[in-house]
Amino acid sequence: MTSQQRAYLAGLIDADGSILLQFKKNSKMRFLYRIKTTIVIYQDSKYFDHLNELKKIIGGGYLSVRNDHIAELRVEGFSQVKNLLEKIKPYLRFKNGQADYMLEAVKLLKRSKVNLDTFLSVCDLAESLLAANYESSQRKHTKESIINNLKVNGIIPVTTGFSINKSK
Repeated sequence: MTSQQRAYLAGLIDADGSILLQFKKNSKMRFLYRIKTTIVIYQDSKYFDHLNELKKIIGGGYLSVRNDHIAELRVEGFSQVKNLLEKIKPYLRFKNGQADYMLEAVKLLKRSKVNLDTFLSVCDLAESLLAANYESSQRKHTKESIINNLKVNGIIPVTTGFSINKSK
């Protein structure tokens, strides 16, 4: 990918894209959620062929057209997202902070064994990334709702807030 292509992609993502760190409920996962990393570029479907060219430049991703005739070029997965962000990050202007949060989350998630502290750190990064984005009305899982679900399912112990003093 040339520097001109990297700059162009960064501009598209800054203007018509999203950097998303999402939590999807999945009872088979250790912490009840699958973490999804995604970069999306949105364009009118009449530019579908242009997005297909960008897909080739990126070397991955997939294209779809929504019911409202908006085409999406989606790059998903820890490795693909990390690879793309590292290439375009020097050219990002508006979404530089989101890229930092995402790269930190991917670094944590690529560890061989994700423990509860790491998982909760990724929740914090998702909250920070969200705060740097426009507020979404479609957001389903906040750190608070995830922690409550982990408590209900016995993954995080529920505390009463009272301490027992065992002095003799």
